[in-house]
Amino acid sequence: MNNTYFKREEFACSCGCGRDVVDSELLEVLMRLREYYSQPITITSGNRCVIHNEAVGGSPESQHLLGKAVDIKVKDTSPTEVFRRLDLWYPNNYGLSGYSSWVHLDVRENKSRW
Repeated sequence: MNNTYFKREEFACSCGCGRDVVDSELLEVLMRLREYYSQPITITSGNRCVIHNEAVGGSPESQHLLGKAVDIKVKDTSPTEVFRRLDLWYPNNYGLSGYSSWVHLDVRENKSRW
């Protein structure tokens, strides 16, 4: 799948360390979501280094540390709708969590919802 919507730096650790690992499966899911809604997706948190992950209270096993997770907002679309769409497409896969203003998505090997 050709990535026409995202730049690598959008996935970079927000502490400025330069860490910008991006899992290809995660990118494919994001591309599908972008094409479905035809709206920009903002990545509010992508890859994290250990120091930044600790600073934001992330789990020591966070998928953000592996470049396999993002927290996102889809323009003009509620987080509830985005969560439901992803859960409909991937009912037995991935990690999903909906919050009041964003959705967490990760491409872990097993299903997880919280």
